[in-house]
Amino acid sequence: SRGLGELRAVTGKGMTSPQRTLFPSEKISMDWRQKRRPGAGLYNLGSTCYLNVILQCLTYTPPLANYLLSRQHSRFCDQQGFCMMCIMEDHVRKVLYSSAIAIRPRAVIRDLKFIGEFKPDIPGDAYEFLRCTLNAMHRACLSGSSE
Repeated sequence: SRGLGELRAVTGKGMTSPQRTLFPSEKISMDWRQKRRPGAGLYNLGSTCYLNVILQCLTYTPPLANYLLSRQHSRFCDQQGFCMMCIMEDHVRKVLYSSAIAIRPRAVIRDLKFIGEFKPDIPGDAYEFLRCTLNAMHRACLSGSSE
C-alpha cells in the first residue's frame, strides 16, 4: 500500500507495483520544518499572472517546499539542460529567502517552451500551467530511472 504523499515510479499500465520509491512517505513533513515570514511576491512580466498564481501555490505547499529547500533533488541530478525540479528548487529558495518585496520569475519564463505551449506575452490557463509543471517535475524525478 502507498503512504500518504509517497512518490513512486510505477511500471506499465495503471497502478502496478512500484519500481522504486522516489521519496519515502516517512520523510514527508506536512508542516513547515521551520517557521518563516512570507517570502517575496512575483512581478507580472507580460501576461504571466496565471504562471505566478501556480508558482505561489507550489511555493507555499509545505511538503513540496520542504523537499525543494532540502536540495535533495539537485544534489543528485545529472540532467543536462532543462530540469524542472532544479528550477523549482532555485525558485522556492529565491522567494522564501529573499528580502525583496517581489522577484521576477525569469528562470521559469525562460524555460516555458520546455514546460508546455506557453508564451510569456500571451495570457495562459493556470490549470494547464499547473498540469504541465507537475508533469515536467515528475519527468525530472524519473529521469534517472530505467523502464
